[in-house]
Amino acid sequence: MTDKSYYSEIGGDVKGLIGDGEFKGIAGDISGGVINQYIITQKSGVEIQARTLITGSPYLGLRKFEVDDKDRFFGRDNWIVKLTDYLKQKNVLLLLGASGSGKSSLVQAGLIPKLKDDFGANRLVNLTFVPDVNPFESFYGCLLGNRYTQSQAKLAQAVKEDTLIKVVEGLKNNSDLWFIFIDQFEELFTRTPKTERDIFIKSLVNLIEKNDSLVKIVMTMRADFLDKLSPYPSLGKIHDQYSKMLTDMDESELRLAIAEPAARNGVIFEKGLINQIVADFYEQAGSLPLLQYTLDLLWEKDHIQERVLNNKIYQEIGGVTGALEKQADKIYSRFNEQQRKAAEEIFLELISLEGKEAVSRRADKSSFEQEEMQREVLYQLIDNRLLVSKGEDGKATVEVAHEALLRSWKVLQDLIREKEEIIVLRSRLYADAKQWDDLQKQDAVKASSELWGGSKLAKIVEFQKNNSLPNLDPVAIEFIKASISQAERQKNEKIRTARRIAAGSLVAVVISTGLGLMAWNEKKQAEYNQAESLGRYSLSLFNEHKELEAFVQAIKAGKILQNQRTTNSEVMNALQTVLAERREYNRLEGHHGEITSISISPDSKILASGSSDYTIKLWDLETGTEINTLMGHHGAVNSVSFSPDGKILASGSYDKTIKLWHLETGKEILTLKGHYDQVTSTNFSPDGKTLASGSYDKTIKLWNLETGKEIRTLKGHDSWVRSVNFSPDGKTLASDIGENTIKLWNVETGKEIRTLKGHNNGVTSISFSPDGKTLASGGDLTIKLWNVETGKEIRTLKGHNWGVSSVSFSPDGKTLASGSADKTIKLWNLETGSQLFTLKGYDDRVNNVSFSPDGKTLASGSGQTISLWNLETETEIRTLKGHDIGVESVSFSPDGKTLASGSGDFTIKLWNLETGKAIRTLKGHDNRVNTVSISPDGKTLASGSDDDTIKFWNLETGTQLFTLEVKKLDNSVNKITSVSFSPDGKILASGSWQTILILDLEAKNLILIPPGDNSYVSSVSFSPDSKILASGIGDDGIKLWNVETGKEIRALQGHNSWVSEVSFSPDGKILASGSGDDTIKLWNVETGKEISTLKGHHREVYSVSFSPDGKILASGSADNTIKLWSVETGKEIRTLKGHDNYVYSVSFSPDGKTLASGSEDGTIKLWNGSNGWGLSDLMGRSCDWVRVYLHNPNSDVREEDRGLCDGI
Repeated sequence: MTDKSYYSEIGGDVKGLIGDGEFKGIAGDISGGVINQYIITQKSGVEIQARTLITGSPYLGLRKFEVDDKDRFFGRDNWIVKLTDYLKQKNVLLLLGASGSGKSSLVQAGLIPKLKDDFGANRLVNLTFVPDVNPFESFYGCLLGNRYTQSQAKLAQAVKEDTLIKVVEGLKNNSDLWFIFIDQFEELFTRTPKTERDIFIKSLVNLIEKNDSLVKIVMTMRADFLDKLSPYPSLGKIHDQYSKMLTDMDESELRLAIAEPAARNGVIFEKGLINQIVADFYEQAGSLPLLQYTLDLLWEKDHIQERVLNNKIYQEIGGVTGALEKQADKIYSRFNEQQRKAAEEIFLELISLEGKEAVSRRADKSSFEQEEMQREVLYQLIDNRLLVSKGEDGKATVEVAHEALLRSWKVLQDLIREKEEIIVLRSRLYADAKQWDDLQKQDAVKASSELWGGSKLAKIVEFQKNNSLPNLDPVAIEFIKASISQAERQKNEKIRTARRIAAGSLVAVVISTGLGLMAWNEKKQAEYNQAESLGRYSLSLFNEHKELEAFVQAIKAGKILQNQRTTNSEVMNALQTVLAERREYNRLEGHHGEITSISISPDSKILASGSSDYTIKLWDLETGTEINTLMGHHGAVNSVSFSPDGKILASGSYDKTIKLWHLETGKEILTLKGHYDQVTSTNFSPDGKTLASGSYDKTIKLWNLETGKEIRTLKGHDSWVRSVNFSPDGKTLASDIGENTIKLWNVETGKEIRTLKGHNNGVTSISFSPDGKTLASGGDLTIKLWNVETGKEIRTLKGHNWGVSSVSFSPDGKTLASGSADKTIKLWNLETGSQLFTLKGYDDRVNNVSFSPDGKTLASGSGQTISLWNLETETEIRTLKGHDIGVESVSFSPDGKTLASGSGDFTIKLWNLETGKAIRTLKGHDNRVNTVSISPDGKTLASGSDDDTIKFWNLETGTQLFTLEVKKLDNSVNKITSVSFSPDGKILASGSWQTILILDLEAKNLILIPPGDNSYVSSVSFSPDSKILASGIGDDGIKLWNVETGKEIRALQGHNSWVSEVSFSPDGKILASGSGDDTIKLWNVETGKEISTLKGHHREVYSVSFSPDGKILASGSADNTIKLWSVETGKEIRTLKGHDNYVYSVSFSPDGKTLASGSEDGTIKLWNGSNGWGLSDLMGRSCDWVRVYLHNPNSDVREEDRGLCDGI
């Protein structure tokens, strides 16, 4: 290269040529030999103009470079050399880059020709394809297009995990080098159904693992699809080992790419024009297709015979920033109204929404050729290069020329925004139709379950009637027809059923009006059955994690029971279950596109949401009502952020701008411009004076909010910036990128402090802890916690199955929430790193999670829905864990603050019921502790054990007071089964295998009562006046004893098996007994007669306990359940489920608001009855939970259900 070269005339670095023949300044060192191939580095402008003039355009427009375009492909020499050298060492390459960065062109027009030169054109077999709907079929097609016959290529059509290996083994000659190029790898996730995708990925991985040096596998994929690899760990490993990120061209490379093609045709650029094009290129975020399109159009419009491309024509066509839109508008303006409608229908069929971004999709060309006018419009769009058609007649496809058109042409952007619902619904239709069609061939009955019904079917039928979906493919059309047919059959069946019922009713009236009562009873029974069915349906919904829907169905069931003044265990169980596990309390719906960002105001009153529908919505967090919709962006809103004072909202958008909004008025205050690509993230500094913004242009900008001017730009990332976040003190800014890197910046100086690396895949979200000492980052399948001061990793939180998309600290810094592509939210204890619980119920990935500043609410965004979760709900069931094996007995202290538990692990534990933590463990018994009882004054604990002893403990200190060795009293084996203090606290009674013991604690007198012939005493219980002692006897009997004399009053007979426990009602009039015959009996204490038998348990009843008001009886059983019974009616109120093994002991707290249960599963459960235990109480609490949801006009609840809780 000489100082007089044309390259130097257009601003090239002449000084880059150094003595050893290397040229600097083209993204690395390129050998002089390569540089010498460029005409512009060897010839002057005058010499170039003296070359033979070639009038055909050397630029490709929106078309991708292919292998035959190698002589027109310039500026990527460094990458060509780098990738060629790489593939000589390795066999796999995943080339990542932004849309429009030139990935495909680099491989096709750069890498493949170079490999052909190096390995021999005849030896290299180029097998290039895109995945499309079926990647196996696509591979088959590319084999056919190469040197292989149909019979040979059909190997590739088998949808099997070993297909690719078999194709290679069956078709490849030993000397051949196969170059398998899978272009647009992201189509596996946007076009290919899951079944085919999963199998193809496995087949591809199997081939890669063979590591054949004569099979080179290259994949290109948009970097913003990296998260799609998360469900496939094998692809994650491929990314880690074999991926490279294609960087943008630098200025030197860009000048070569612009000037060299024209120079080869004998044409130069007017002075200063290339500088202008370069500047415009970077303003347009480095879109190479737009650059090629602009240059091609400039060539077409200019006077080429003059051999100079001039600035005037460049400005007329709109430059890089406007050429495509201007030309597209020009073409569109030629269409009349009907032709425009036809064009819109074509484009709608060729666009899909992937998350928040519009992407191109391929469609059969024939679907647009049925009507003459649409066919004419189609060919005009192809001829004008807005669409491209590929393939032969009958199998030809058509697609948008390049996705740059979707981003640059306002007509299409407006169309996408207006028709978003149609685009989304059609995508779902195609996916479900394909699934149905596949199942039809295997299982027609199962396939019918895939058919649509309800609102989805109604909507698609409505769109069809309005001719909003004119070009559906045949499978989709058949799917709709089948869905309609099924819906009509179901409707007709309902009509026939209704007619049969009506006819039956008419006959009944004619036969006898006396049967009216029977009909009324049948109606009541039908309603009762419906309630039971709704209860089961509620539980089914709950098991699918549809909490709010489950509540609605359970409340509907409960209302039927309330009207009939009855109860039902299925319904009670449903209400109890949804209350026990409730978290979600409201949903906000109103966006017509995916929720991309959420933020809650500092006062926790307003939630802002940004969406791909170009809007921001403000919501009242308490009621869920929409306050305002902010419109002004011309692209998806990627980020929303509140100022610290809550008065301003910042939004960052796909349209490359940041807008500041006045919250009170909803008006736009200011628009900040400066980024060259979409703004991905915004964040206010804690003092509210500075705003940070991250962008796809790989930069971070800091803005002065007083002046609206840029303070500085932070550069250093090699990929687009996903997220920016200020530390609580405002001194540090954290940023993460599309790869696996986090950077910390000094806000004052703008200098990088350090880089944090550790994730295996792209980092998607970062968040500072409230104290600023810890940074959380989510990305691959993990969350990492970092020490901000040292930059060292503290710990890794694992549990998600797919990529983590969002992380958020609770205001107290103790909990972290993470949202994931696995459709769940997880809550983590940051002290231990353990998982607290998982929130489920979404049908789509969770994009955002955010705690409210008051810590009461967690908001999450998924699809078009925002869910609000209350993490501070009063727990319906608390579980106390600490015993090693089964819990045999539980007993409350008189003040209800302490619970004692005896266990088979030989210990007694005392629990603080406010905290749920064990206060202390009492050790001293040498065998299983069967029974514990706390004295009425709360000072003493008595415990009985299989070691034949009763021990007395100081409850406050936990010290052992004394031990009573019962075996020594009567010289027999006396395993202690039961101990009980009298209500007046003066006496302790115990039951054992062969003895009832009555100990006067004041007088120290002892009475031993033999219960009968070789009988064991399972339970003892005092009457409220302390005068009677009841005992359950192992031979199926119950005996009542006079405490003062020790003499038997009477025996109660009726059980068919051993009696496990007896308990007096608070008024002393009723005795309850539980038995091995699976029943509970209620006895009249005065007469000794049986009042009623309570049946419902399926196994032995081990324990019974009255509520303090005597209205409810609780029973624990070997069927792992607890049942609550109405003492007055003897009917079951509800069943409490939660234990995994026998329930040995149940006991009500002194205030009746808590029921404790001890189980063989080693746990104690505390059941919440603070609002009562009956149906009305459950209904009241359920309605209180969903009332806001039901009355929220922006929730997804059905209109007819909104008044469901009125009056409750």
